[in-house]
Amino acid sequence: MKTGLAPIAVALCFTCAGAALAQSVTTDLNGDGPAEEFQLVLKDGGDADLLITGTGQADLRAANIATTGPGAEPPLIEILGDGQVRVTSFHDAVGPVRWTVSLTLGFPDGSYRVTGYTFIWWNPLDLEDFGLCDLDLRGGSGVLQVGTGDPYEVDVETPALPVAVWSETDKVLPVDCQ
Repeated sequence: MKTGLAPIAVALCFTCAGAALAQSVTTDLNGDGPAEEFQLVLKDGGDADLLITGTGQADLRAANIATTGPGAEPPLIEILGDGQVRVTSFHDAVGPVRWTVSLTLGFPDGSYRVTGYTFIWWNPLDLEDFGLCDLDLRGGSGVLQVGTGDPYEVDVETPALPVAVWSETDKVLPVDCQ
């Protein structure tokens, strides 16, 4: 799974409609020719829905796919170098342990799915209290590193779930990955 930090193409569009902030990217994730639009829309309370339009089929809504913590940046949507879409939630402004979660979206098997999950956490008061969990949900494996210890491989029970049911589905993730 590619989890590079720098996307090669990011097209952002910010609009305000009432209290909602919309951010979008366009890419042909499903490979049918025309680009789909992936729009992240903030709701009151910090959660965000993902709307996928231009799919050639019915539009999709993934409710509560992202969130933000008090004082943190709003969720971010971007296109990765391999053409997949990444949605990142930030909880890095207050609290003893801060974290971000990134969901990688792909189109395996003819449907929009969460194919990757990356969880990073740290304690700004204890520089040795940090970790990284990077999971390939399609392959069923991942890498976990806690503190200054060596990274190690982990098995993943949660499959690449459809993006529309990600938030409402119980997930079994390795310890230190949530």
